[in-house]
Amino acid sequence: MDSFRIFRVLFLATVIYGKNIVVVLVDDLDLTLDGMQPLMNAQNLIGKQGATYKNCFVASPICCPNRASILTGRYQHNHHTVNNSISGGCSSKQWQSNSEKTTFATILKDKMGYTTFYAGKYLNEYGSRAAGGAQYVPPGWDWWYGLVGNSKYYDYSLSINGSAKTYGHSPNDYLTDVIKQFAVTFINGRNSNSGPFLMVLAPPAPHEPWTPAARHNDRYKNQKAKRTPNFNSPSQDDKHWLVRMGQSPLPSSVLPSLDDIYRKRWETLLAVDDLISSVYTSLRNSRLLDNTYLIFTSDNGYHIGQFSMPMDKRQPYETDIRVPLLIRGPGITPGSEVNAPVSSVDLFSTILGMGGVEAVSDGISMLSKNISDDRSVLIEYRGEHSERMPRSGCPSDDDLNLSHCSKDMACKCQDARNNTYACVRRYSKDHNNIFCIFEDDSKYIEAYDLNADEFQMSNIGYTMKKGKRHRFRKRLRELIECEGADCVRAQPMRAI
Repeated sequence: MDSFRIFRVLFLATVIYGKNIVVVLVDDLDLTLDGMQPLMNAQNLIGKQGATYKNCFVASPICCPNRASILTGRYQHNHHTVNNSISGGCSSKQWQSNSEKTTFATILKDKMGYTTFYAGKYLNEYGSRAAGGAQYVPPGWDWWYGLVGNSKYYDYSLSINGSAKTYGHSPNDYLTDVIKQFAVTFINGRNSNSGPFLMVLAPPAPHEPWTPAARHNDRYKNQKAKRTPNFNSPSQDDKHWLVRMGQSPLPSSVLPSLDDIYRKRWETLLAVDDLISSVYTSLRNSRLLDNTYLIFTSDNGYHIGQFSMPMDKRQPYETDIRVPLLIRGPGITPGSEVNAPVSSVDLFSTILGMGGVEAVSDGISMLSKNISDDRSVLIEYRGEHSERMPRSGCPSDDDLNLSHCSKDMACKCQDARNNTYACVRRYSKDHNNIFCIFEDDSKYIEAYDLNADEFQMSNIGYTMKKGKRHRFRKRLRELIECEGADCVRAQPMRAI
C-alpha cells in the first residue's frame, strides 16, 4: 500500500468533523525551481508533520482564474474567470452574482456554522470601482481584510470589513507582517469552546515587485537563478510561436536581472515563513493545533529564464503549472509523501470534507476513497492582450494582441491574445505526460513525456503515433466540456 493510500485510510478512520482549517495561499511560488528552499518552517511544521504532495497541478497558471478555481472547485470553463481583468471575469459582476456565492467559505459558514476569516490578496480586481470598491465584502467571510488590487508589499489599501484603510512604507506596514498580526490576534481570541473556524491567509510573496521585508534584504545576495537544462536554451523551434518569438537565447546582459529577481523572490518568502511559524505557535499556545488542518499552497508557479522566456507564468510548462502543496492535521501521517496527482480544483472538496460537508465540484476531495493514483487533470489558459497602447519601447508596442513585453528583458513578450490553450496533464506510476492544443491559427500541439524528458526539451506532439494523439485529443475534449462529476470520470486514460 503506497503512502497516499495509507494517508487516506488513516484520515477516513480518524476524521472528526468541525475541525479548524487554516489555508496559506502564496502568490506565484514555483516548485520545480526550488521555490520552497527559503520556507523551512513550512517544510518542518506542515510538510514533515503532515503530507507533502509531489504532483499538485494548477487548473490555470495565472492568479485570478486559479484562485477562482480554488474557491469554487470549478475549472475555468465553468466559473468563467478567464484572466486577471474585469472583462475576463476577475471580480466581475457576473462572478459576484454567481460563482462567488458558492465558495467553500459560504458553504462552511452557512451549512456548518464556521467562523470565517480572510486576510491578504483575494482576486486581482477586488476593490476596484468596477468591482464595487473596498466597501464590498465577498459573501461568506465574517472577518475580512482584503487587499485592494494586485500584490503589493507597501503602499497599499486593505478593505477591513468593508472600510478602506491605507498603509504606507514603514516597516510595520509590510503586508505579510500585517496579515500575520491579524491572524495571530484572531487565533489568540479563540479557544476550544469557540466553535470551528476557517482562515485563509494570502500574502503577496513571491509576486512582483519582489520587495523583501527590511530584515531580509540581501539574505540571498549571492544566489543565482537555477540553471536548469532549459534555462536560456538557444533553440525553441518545436515550441508555440510566442516562445519562438524574439531573441533566443537571451543576451547575457539580461541574466543578472533574472538572478536578482530569483533572489528577491526568495527573500520575500522569509516573511511568509515567519508568518507560518507565528500562526503555528499561536495555534499551539491556544491549544487549537491538534484540532486544526494547515494547508500551504500557491495560486500558480513561475518561470525564470526557461526556454529564453524571462520571467512570468502563463505557460503550459512544469515551472508554471506544478505548485507546492503541504497539508497537516488530524489523521494525516507525519512525513507522508503523496505521489497521486491532484489539482487546485480538488482543494474545494478537500476543505469542505475537513468541515464535514460536500458540494458539487469539478474536482474530488483528496481524502476520498475514489481518487485515482492514475489520473489526468485539465490545465486551461486564455491569453491576454494589451488593454491600451503599450509604452515599453519595444517594436511590439503597436500590436495590441501582445502583452507583458519588456525592453529590459530583450523585448520578449510573455503573453498574447492567442496564447490560449488546454492541456491534459497525466500522472501515474507508469505515465507522466502532458498534451496541449493551442487556439492559434495552426492549432499547434505541444506534448512531452516527462519520464523521458524531464525538462520538456523535445516536443513529441507531432511524432507520437496517430492513435495515441487521437486518444489524447478525445480526453482533452471530454475535459474542456466537463462539469461536476463528469470531470473525474473516465479515469484513467487507458492505453495512452
